Amino acid sequence: MKILNALKGIGGEYEVQRILGAFGTVVYVVSAPALIWFGKVTASFDSFCIAYPAGIAACVGATAGAIALKDRNVATAKVVESTGSLPATPPMPPAGPATVDASA
Repeated sequence: MKILNALKGIGGEYEVQRILGAFGTVVYVVSAPALIWFGKVTASFDSFCIAYPAGIAACVGATAGAIALKDRNVATAKVVESTGSLPATPPMPPAGPATVDASA
């Protein structure tokens, strides 16, 4: 199935972060409304509509952060393996033009 390709990394193998993130997000999408519907959790419609998207954003953000951190560390390890030294830290960007506060 092509949808399962989203769980594979650049090497073509399934990655733990992607599988756990997808599973956790699916569980949240299904269980939160189900718990409210069955009356196990009481919440007003307004509070549910505010909190539910924030929970989905937290699931997706945590998954994306874990994948990005792992990819960065793998890239650093490959540089160390091929060159024998740590990659250089990028220089600080140049300071932009001074802004003028129009309210003063």
